[in-house]
Amino acid sequence: MSVKKFVAILSSILMLFVVANTASASMPSYGEEWQDAPSNTPAISFSDVPTNHWAYKYISEMVGRKVIDGYPDGKFRPNNTISRAEFAKIMVTASGIQAQKVNYSSFSDVPTANWASPFVEAVKDYMTGYRTANGQYIFNPSAPALREDIAVALVKLKGYDVNRLPDHSTLEAMFKDYAGISESAKDYVALAVENGLVSGFPDETFRPQATVTRAEATVMLWRAYQYGNDNKGVGGGEPSTTTPTQPPPSQPTTPSTPNQPQQPDTNEKFTVDTLVGGNGEGDVDGPVRIAKINRVDSMVVDNTNNIFFLDTKTNKVRKFNHSNGTVETFKTINAEFNWNRQEGTSVTHYDHIAFTPNLLAYNSANNKLFLWGTRCEVDVTPDNRCFGNYFSTIHDISSDVQLATFSFAPQLHWSRFMTFTNQNSIIFGGHNVTLSSSMILEGELGKEADVIANSKDGTGANLSWFNEAIVDAIATPDSLFTFHTAYQELSKIQLYPRKVESIISFENMKFDTVTSHNGKFYISSGATIYELTTEGKLTTFINGNDLIYNDGNPIKKIMHIDFDSDGNVIVYDDNNKAIRRINL
Repeated sequence: MSVKKFVAILSSILMLFVVANTASASMPSYGEEWQDAPSNTPAISFSDVPTNHWAYKYISEMVGRKVIDGYPDGKFRPNNTISRAEFAKIMVTASGIQAQKVNYSSFSDVPTANWASPFVEAVKDYMTGYRTANGQYIFNPSAPALREDIAVALVKLKGYDVNRLPDHSTLEAMFKDYAGISESAKDYVALAVENGLVSGFPDETFRPQATVTRAEATVMLWRAYQYGNDNKGVGGGEPSTTTPTQPPPSQPTTPSTPNQPQQPDTNEKFTVDTLVGGNGEGDVDGPVRIAKINRVDSMVVDNTNNIFFLDTKTNKVRKFNHSNGTVETFKTINAEFNWNRQEGTSVTHYDHIAFTPNLLAYNSANNKLFLWGTRCEVDVTPDNRCFGNYFSTIHDISSDVQLATFSFAPQLHWSRFMTFTNQNSIIFGGHNVTLSSSMILEGELGKEADVIANSKDGTGANLSWFNEAIVDAIATPDSLFTFHTAYQELSKIQLYPRKVESIISFENMKFDTVTSHNGKFYISSGATIYELTTEGKLTTFINGNDLIYNDGNPIKKIMHIDFDSDGNVIVYDDNNKAIRRINL
């Protein structure tokens, strides 16, 4: 089912109805949402819904469409309050979203065995949950669905611009119970009024904390069919003979290409979910409700939205398993990283104790995960000091640990970036402190890498500064583009013939991290993310002021960035020790 269809139908379901008979949205009149009952409906026989019941025609219409049903005892119970779990089911049934059982639950109070779990999971992006003081996420399935919460969800789904300061004075004048609307919801309710989505009640109230009955929910469902967009497919029965008045045209939505960031509107707000961590600092595996993060020094997301993150303090690569919502230790630096290098009849043993992991990279072309680290040529001392030269080895750690490529000369102390030109070739760059030289190398599986650019002879970009600086690169057939967060500079390295040029620098800006994705750089400063093209065009991709935190914990500084297969942004938030998703 298309997002456009879901938004259009859900908009009407959520008690805030589109104003008909106009070419554009206008201020609604009180009580408008309870008008225009269907004229011809099938007969129903619920003992508690007589033919003169105010919602009889709506109920009979929607029962005929198999959108909603009664109980085995022959009653409909029209005055029963709809719970959040029941409303989730109604949303799924009305919109046609496919509800499926999952292996894990996003909410601690909705176990997978619960009847509502498939419906709650299907609508969790529209009916958000809550975070408790102990870090757990809950849905409150038995709590009633409130009008205020539903209004917020509608405006979010419609994509109205909350950042442009909606007119609260109109809202205050229109509704006597304005003060009863939560502060966090007033912008959304004001936008719903301005866009003709809210009519309120004839007594000039909005009733923000009012619950919804089964009869009222049925009316909403009928109006979803009646006043949705051109996709009128609600339920499974025959359409009504009532001719609906066409609503104002809805805003078109552009579907996202998998693994492609969606370019957000300039002032659009985005919700932020915590995927892993946020429960305090620690090294704890298990379900996300108890898992803890010590630190993240490098992070990547694979094609199926598993998140791998490196903790150099514990010498571990950990994994957020997207399929079951758990955190596990994926690789530990152990004997798997021992390496015996053979040259003729001579074999040199390099022990894992002398291996220090630095950087993760993921090649989507072959679905492989790589770990780059530095080794000491001689055994380290008990306090992990190295008295010999350093050299680099890169390992394919997708399943078993296999050597991908290595380099003895020059010896790189600081790993800066890894990127890929095809399934078998790796380009990586780093810095040698002793030689004060930055080098870029290219290698293939099982072979020693060759230097293709060196800052010493003017054929490579400077990748130095200090260990906390982040660098990433974009490879093209004849050039390599690098962005350095400490130097705030975009460089182009032309490989054949060798030539280095500075494309653009940003002297008055401070950047925290950078990643390359689909031919562009994404750079963070605080909680804001910028998009930078290889031509040097910098635009704001996500404004940090436009983030809405579902758990109430703001991001102060983004340390690592990647993208999931839906184009959402995955970030590491060190202040909260959490990996989080910005939902685009």
